[in-house]
Amino acid sequence: MAINIAAQFAAETELLGLKLLPSQESTLLSAYAALREMVALVGSDYPMEAEPAHIFVPAAEERRS
Repeated sequence: MAINIAAQFAAETELLGLKLLPSQESTLLSAYAALREMVALVGSDYPMEAEPAHIFVPAAEERRS
């Protein structure tokens, strides 16, 4: 399961075009894995695959373009 979670995290990060620093990647992967495990235990109102696990907000300079 951990390999699947890591692969899903990597795919979503690439899909969103995020460039993470090595320290950010490990921290976000841990949070992503914990969220996936909680949803598996408790459930959710919609499938996890319905929305990306992490939200990307571009820098102010990118939003103005």
